[in-house]
Amino acid sequence: MSPNDSIVNFEANSFLDMNHWVSGWVDWNLALDLTGGPNWARNFVDAAVIVNATADEFYKQPMFYALGHFSKFVPEGSVRVEVGLATNTGIRAVAFRTPSGCLVIIFYNR
Repeated sequence: MSPNDSIVNFEANSFLDMNHWVSGWVDWNLALDLTGGPNWARNFVDAAVIVNATADEFYKQPMFYALGHFSKFVPEGSVRVEVGLATNTGIRAVAFRTPSGCLVIIFYNR
């Protein structure tokens, strides 16, 4: 799976879930090796961080930065609020009201 495919899948899953009243979202495979493992299901996939143990390196994938938007701007205790967007624009959004009263909107332009 290419980094572009994984970011599209992340966007589709996380934004759709968050806009339909889930109470949390977890990316199960935050860091994987160069082959996309190990994981319990033996389905080798992409992750936010790819670890090259042989070279003692790690690579931040585009999904890492997408997850960063949520972890940086949506603190614990935030509540998801409705976003009204015109249909067929290719833009998706999810919005939250933070405990301090700030409105956070995260956009994805397909």
